[in-house]
Amino acid sequence: MAPNVKYLFIINPRSFWNSWKMESVLNKIRNFFKTEGSGDYDIAVSQFPRDAMGIIRSCIQKLPEGKTLRVYAVGGDGILFDCLNGIMGHSNVELGIIPYGRTNDFVRGFCRKNSRLFHDLALQCTAPAIPIDVIQAGNNYALGYCAVGMEADSVRQAMIIRNRMERGNFFSRWLSRKLYALFYLIAGISACLNKKLLYQNYTTTFDGETVSGVFRGLSIFNTPCYGGFMHPINNAMPNDGILDAIISRSCGILKTYCLLLFYIPGNYIKFPRNFIRKQGRKITIHSDYPLIASLDDVVFFDNELTVEILPGAVRFLDPTGQGYGGIHAN
Repeated sequence: MAPNVKYLFIINPRSFWNSWKMESVLNKIRNFFKTEGSGDYDIAVSQFPRDAMGIIRSCIQKLPEGKTLRVYAVGGDGILFDCLNGIMGHSNVELGIIPYGRTNDFVRGFCRKNSRLFHDLALQCTAPAIPIDVIQAGNNYALGYCAVGMEADSVRQAMIIRNRMERGNFFSRWLSRKLYALFYLIAGISACLNKKLLYQNYTTTFDGETVSGVFRGLSIFNTPCYGGFMHPINNAMPNDGILDAIISRSCGILKTYCLLLFYIPGNYIKFPRNFIRKQGRKITIHSDYPLIASLDDVVFFDNELTVEILPGAVRFLDPTGQGYGGIHAN
């Protein structure tokens, strides 16, 4: 263990469908540091959304000068989002993830066959930190994507279904993790029926170039994978200093849903009349009707949104030692 490093593990209990599984992970961390006989570490359990941000900031305030803090999000993309927003702006903090979520989309870009390495504490504690681009959307930060419009509403409705199931019994909580992809498809059908979202008027700019019209949504990607099974832009990479975007033109309800089947695996290029592919470092989105947006599955509403890429803004711990390979690494 490096003497000038503090290790902070933040657990999201919602990532575990039973308490004994979470307790086994906690014991694994404790036993690892006990066996090593050294290492400055803390474990915290996030009690509610954004709780991790306060935990991290409190730890940073107590951090001795010259010491590095390594923050590990133990769970899924939700706790990774919270931890990212907690460390931004601090040069002496590095970010890692020990994946136990339902999708673990960001880790998928490091190659599925190497995903087991993210559970190896010895590798995690000695992993190199690599620069990763970050999305800034308003006052929030994300690693994966920002969706506006119908797609964001699908995320919102899928989360409602999942949250209801998580309030149920043992089997219901287990099932909610296994069926999230189905929840998203069901929510997509419901979102298609919302004509205000299906035919919303947007004014967007990509590095100053204006694209206006009636669209069903706009999706901006820093990484290729999201939603557990979707990868519309296969070559989106979080280390190229640019954002990749798809604008979806409005069309009828039935055609909209049929096009989703091509959009999800990245085959939208077969329909150039229905999709516009753009890139940019700064993207602004405006509509007279309130925007619904999803930022790494966190949903919010606004009338105008500015989305920017922050190149190499976070140092991410890579226990594979191979860097981010993207969808082709899977």
